[in-house]
Amino acid sequence: MRYFETQTTERIGFDFYCDIANNIVEARKQLGMTQEKLAEKSGITLSRLVRMENVQIRIGLDDLKKLSNALDVTVDWLIDAQIDSQIGECMYLVWEEKMPDFKLYQRGTSKRMAFLLYDKKLKECGVRYSSGRDRFFVQLVGVPVTEKEIQSKFPKRTTEDLPIEPDK
Repeated sequence: MRYFETQTTERIGFDFYCDIANNIVEARKQLGMTQEKLAEKSGITLSRLVRMENVQIRIGLDDLKKLSNALDVTVDWLIDAQIDSQIGECMYLVWEEKMPDFKLYQRGTSKRMAFLLYDKKLKECGVRYSSGRDRFFVQLVGVPVTEKEIQSKFPKRTTEDLPIEPDK
């Protein structure tokens, strides 16, 4: 289930983790894999995997990468990501529902991936959530633009107008 404020904003909460848990179970069953086998193959303890599938804990990006490798699916598939741009990462604003004045920018390929990257950074800083039911908003604020698109919007622009860029 997804909750959208607008087409560019998604609210992420408990249902996000329910969707992930459903996808883990679905992929595991399609492969005919038991929880024990998936735990062994992914390197995640069985008790942790059971808690993930029962939506008793928040699933972090590191665990999702391990699971996606073990299940031979992408992290984007596990999180039901809707890719916002086919040419690169977009820019998002992410904030906790309880703290609407504290918004952070995060790059990502989708709103859900931007949230997971934001979540990972908070954990690395030692930030803990006050509740497992905390909700967040992720708003798309910028998409990558190709040189061709810029040229079509600004046809009078010449190469002399371009900024000097460092060698790649």
